Order: sequence, then structure tokens, then C-alpha cells
Amino acid sequence: MKARRLPLWLIGVDWRQKLETQRGAVLATELKNNANKLAKWTAQALLASADLMKLGYVSSVHPRDHFNHVILAVVGYKPREFAAQINLNTSNMWGIFKSIVDLCMKLNEGKYVLVKDPSKPQVRIYEVPADAFENDYMEEPLPEDDQVKPPAEDASGGEASAVPTDVEQKEATAEA
Repeated sequence: MKARRLPLWLIGVDWRQKLETQRGAVLATELKNNANKLAKWTAQALLASADLMKLGYVSSVHPRDHFNHVILAVVGYKPREFAAQINLNTSNMWGIFKSIVDLCMKLNEGKYVLVKDPSKPQVRIYEVPADAFENDYMEEPLPEDDQVKPPAEDASGGEASAVPTDVEQKEATAEA
């Protein structure tokens, strides 16, 4: 098994602090490691004619807890500007899509998996059995006792919620 090499900005550096001070560097690293995902999300936002797309930086509350997460930051981008920033050629998207559809139309009837090679600009198509990916089991979350709990807010010292409750909204409209 080959050991995975950590990015330099993760070694000996609090990457959460790096996110606060050098968000562009964090985005550049994510773009390098996950260019396909970012391009896919940007293409989806463009196809949906969205005015704004938001990227969230999320971390596990605890490294061993796969279910509880904390949102570190959320950044909004205009899809066309973000596409230009990540060098996504929007006019080329439809050509690639057409090429994949043409290739799939030549295949025999069946079930296939389209896989993008993460390190190369290459896509592979594999034929799989008709019952592939069908299973009867369900993944269950950790029992509540085993989950890491977020720190409890002190009622006297905690910040007030910026979102009004239904009762507060009704009272505000009744007074107006």
C-alpha cells in the first residue's frame, strides 16, 4: 500500500487558521486536488442559470466521527467568474458531453460505469453486471453515545439567534 503524501500546507500548520488568513491558497490546493469536482459543480451552476454558487469549507468535529461536521466558512462566487478563475472552458463543456454521449450510443445495451482518472485527463467506461450497485443493507449512524457532541452553549453567555422564531415573526407582523 502506497502511503499518501500530505500537502505541504497541512504538515505542521493549523489548516483552519490557514483558511482564515489565506483562503485563496486553500482554494488553489483544493482545485489542484479536486479540479473535476469543482468543474462539475461550476458546470451545474451554469446549466441551472444560478446567479450565485456557494462553496463551504467543512471539517469533521472529530477525526473518528464521520457523521458530525462543523462549517468553517462559506464563500459565494458568480458561476461565470468562478469558471474563468478555475480555467473552465464553458464552450468546451458541450463538446465533451457530446463526445461521451456519442461513445455511449455505440455501446451495447447494459449497465456501465464512467470513471474519471484522478491524475490524468482520461475517462474510462466499464461494463458492469445488471444487478451491480443494488444492495439491501443500510448504513446506520453511530449510536448516540458514541458520537462526539458539540460543546453546549451557555444560556447566559451564548449569542442570541439571529434568525427569529415563528412566534417572533408573527408578533412582528401583528405590530406592523
